[in-house]
Amino acid sequence: MSPADQPEKRKALIEDGFCVFESILNEEMLSRVSCASNRLLDAQDKEHFEKQKSTGSLICLYDDPFFADLVGWQPALDALNSLGYVAPKFSTGFVISKPPHSPPLFWHQDWWGWEHPHSYTPNPQQIFLMYYLVDTTPQNGCLRLIPGSHLHRHPLHDISEAHTEEIRLAEDVTSPAYLDHPDEMDVCVKAGDVVMGDSRLLHSAHANRTEERRTVITLWYHPIYDELPEPMQAQLGKRNAEAPSQNYPPTGVRTWPQNAQEKIRDLIPLYTGDKSPLNWNRTPGPQLK
Repeated sequence: MSPADQPEKRKALIEDGFCVFESILNEEMLSRVSCASNRLLDAQDKEHFEKQKSTGSLICLYDDPFFADLVGWQPALDALNSLGYVAPKFSTGFVISKPPHSPPLFWHQDWWGWEHPHSYTPNPQQIFLMYYLVDTTPQNGCLRLIPGSHLHRHPLHDISEAHTEEIRLAEDVTSPAYLDHPDEMDVCVKAGDVVMGDSRLLHSAHANRTEERRTVITLWYHPIYDELPEPMQAQLGKRNAEAPSQNYPPTGVRTWPQNAQEKIRDLIPLYTGDKSPLNWNRTPGPQLK
């Protein structure tokens, strides 16, 4: 693929906040990712799932060096390239799995840089890549989102802050944080597809009403890292500051075998400037109209 040879998908990402690429994982890679994910999920104790009742699970990919293969998966990087993002950087990722008969995921957005004016511009500072390992439907917990909410204020921006202990426990699923909204859109995909979305986009997931777990692997990339304001770059590089050279590798990656580290070396964000990291703030300001 050549840069920006997917103009319709790029337009959808910029204007609606998301797009879908089909069959990014081939059958073999889908099987490998599923095995690695199940291995991590099966190793968790009951308390982990109780604390993450709304999310289902939240397991960092740095817990298993296998995921270096997914972070550096060339078909996904080619897809980013086709949108015009030729030098993306990676920050982190999670195994997020909704157990059978689990409640909906709360409405939220995942961007942390709202104190900088750059966060109110169209081009995404951070993109999620969501790899679903099974076909998804509203019955088993498919993604749902509010198109355009990455650039425009929505009433759901005013609900309680995401990822607090109370909201993760889903103690009151009648709260607006969990309910259907007339502006929402379901995004149903096939196993091996990837949903790319702006991290500022309001999104959640339906309850899983089936007998099987519904797993998604969410990876965070920064498609225009080199164009980001230095305070944003500094925040992304801060976590690597104790590394022996050029902020590499991140703390979690340092436990990986050397060959796994090498697979993602070129994707790690480096910052060698002297700007202070941007304050971490997940609440949009009044600039979001």
